[in-house]
Amino acid sequence: MSHIWDKQPKGLYLLFFTELWERFGFYMVQTILVLYMSKGLKYSDNAAYLVYGAFSSMLFLTPVIGGYLADRFIGFRQSVVFGGILFLIGYAVMSIPSERALFLGLSIVVIANGFFKPNVSCLVGELYHEHDPRRDGGFTLFYMGINIGSLIPPLFAGALVAAYTWGSGFLLASLGMVVALITFSVGQSRLEGTGGIPSISPLHKSASIKIGFYLLLALGILVVIAVLHLLFLYPKEADIVLILGSLATLSVVLYFLFKEMPEQRRKLIACLILILISVGFWALYNQTYTSLMLFADRNMSKELLGITIDAEFTQFFNPFFIILLSPILSWLWVSLDKKGMNPSTPMKFSLGVLCMAIGFLFLGAGIYFFHSGDQSSPWWLIISYFIQTIGELLLSPIGLAMVTRLSPRHLVGMMMGVWFLTLSAAFAIGGWLATLSDVPKEATGTNSLLIYTHAFFIYGIISAILAGISFALIPYLKRLIGTAQGPISTPKR
Repeated sequence: MSHIWDKQPKGLYLLFFTELWERFGFYMVQTILVLYMSKGLKYSDNAAYLVYGAFSSMLFLTPVIGGYLADRFIGFRQSVVFGGILFLIGYAVMSIPSERALFLGLSIVVIANGFFKPNVSCLVGELYHEHDPRRDGGFTLFYMGINIGSLIPPLFAGALVAAYTWGSGFLLASLGMVVALITFSVGQSRLEGTGGIPSISPLHKSASIKIGFYLLLALGILVVIAVLHLLFLYPKEADIVLILGSLATLSVVLYFLFKEMPEQRRKLIACLILILISVGFWALYNQTYTSLMLFADRNMSKELLGITIDAEFTQFFNPFFIILLSPILSWLWVSLDKKGMNPSTPMKFSLGVLCMAIGFLFLGAGIYFFHSGDQSSPWWLIISYFIQTIGELLLSPIGLAMVTRLSPRHLVGMMMGVWFLTLSAAFAIGGWLATLSDVPKEATGTNSLLIYTHAFFIYGIISAILAGISFALIPYLKRLIGTAQGPISTPKR
């Protein structure tokens, strides 16, 4: 794999490891959060799910605001540092064993994600020139770093909190963020000046303006943390606020879109269409944590190659396959580009959605025709995850690269935030889709298997329809995008 890295900018090393350690901390929290609420704080399952759902949705609303602040005021590098510091504080606060501390920590983490998540991806995009064929490969390698970070915590988080306390898990997440911040701070020279304060920022005008801005920013962060803390106390009402927030954010994006020149506007419209396609993909992909998890618990054989496994263990395969396949696809895109055969971004998106359809239809057919009693082989689920992971790698890292390619430089941070905003909508739609696999408490194992089989076939059909729409839109999207493969040429920072 070393020859793949050698062809990439040196700054990719830095951002790869920064994101790896940030994801390590984040997925440490994700692994233990619901269990902590249920066992540590004695929440009912329903209450724990409501708080977790509100937290997940909020996480993907703030990146739009964080991206805008980076685009217009503070730049990508400062945003990453601010986000890292807030992550560190938020995780540390969550280690205090109380509901109030949990809500305060979650609120800080939501703000941290807004500063960090879109802008570290934007920094990756800034490493490449306008027509650089290494861009898609670089984002694929960057995506591999994300998944290495997410792969590690489930291996030992349970043993850690069992041996010590729930707080030890949150403190370890905070320590991971310390490593990420040190990594980023020490290696910033590798970025070669990219991601600094933009030239259009008013912070260049005078020291008094800069001081006033940062005071207002700090005050704004405190106010938003207080509002989010209040929403966690009323998670049902929070759903309404989150929906209104999503609509307001999209309205702002459309406002900026129609202010652009025609050529830039066409590329942004193409970007938004592809982002909408991704909503359907992620809604189906998120069955991993709902219907597919419960299927594995109830109707999957727990023997694999002579080893006893549980439903939680199945979450190992997606990040494992991503790590395995990422360098292969990264090499493939560069190789195909040299031969003039690199598929367009719309084609990669369409193939990704098609893989989702094939994965669900394969799983549904496998467990329908080849089950034993009310149990099916884990191999059907594992192979389905393998196919869907190929789809994820065709869509997610390519989508990150697309945003940096099609967006004007002065809007790339905000559009990256919109990309992450779609995940908020996808969580809501995915939850509704999961109800199609609802199994009554009195159902037998055989009935449960039939319900899941029916649901997986429906998911496969929905995915196939979405893939058909995506393939049909390819000619139109290619006309909107035009022949240029790099980002829009606008004044640099």
